[in-house]
Amino acid sequence: MLKILAVHGSPRIGGNSELLLSAFIEGASLKGASVEKISLYQLKFSPCIECGGCDETGECVLNDDLTPIYEKILSSDVIVCATPIFFYSHPAMLQAFFERFQALWSRKYRLNEPHPFGKTPKGLLLGVGATKGMKLFEGLVRSFKYVMDACWGVYVGGLFFRGVDEKGAILKFPEYLEKVRELGVAVATLPEEEWPVDRSTSP
Repeated sequence: MLKILAVHGSPRIGGNSELLLSAFIEGASLKGASVEKISLYQLKFSPCIECGGCDETGECVLNDDLTPIYEKILSSDVIVCATPIFFYSHPAMLQAFFERFQALWSRKYRLNEPHPFGKTPKGLLLGVGATKGMKLFEGLVRSFKYVMDACWGVYVGGLFFRGVDEKGAILKFPEYLEKVRELGVAVATLPEEEWPVDRSTSP
């Protein structure tokens, strides 16, 4: 069974990012995928403190709500992150989450360990932003690409929506939600190369 980790990266509960993520989960679950959702702003954890503690062991020295999440990351076939854009970047808690992948990076690149389950996780983004800038999601994509590399994975692509700001505004665009729902279905039923996503590095 396909295992998906769905990461909600917005501080706003029930907002546009979470509605998009819910649509994705609905589509994937409908076709039999096992989906676990985590909401970062409901967890208590710190960003990387750059102590170097993981250099020798590949284990983060911090013991907080992210500690058990490492196992979920490694056991997942797909990691999908839904997030708004803040000042052409992503929210602080999502950045802190990304930084904590340093322990996995150490396992892969310092200790030369293979993925513990022999997987190559696939990364997906669901991004939403108020403005319509040409490079609105570029920073997010660049960061997530290297986050996925750190966990022996690969960034596949994402779906990105501009001009959506107020809480629930995405509901005015049912075609956006349907597009994301269809992506969930595709992820659960089709090979990666057929997933309907934007694969560019500057969406």
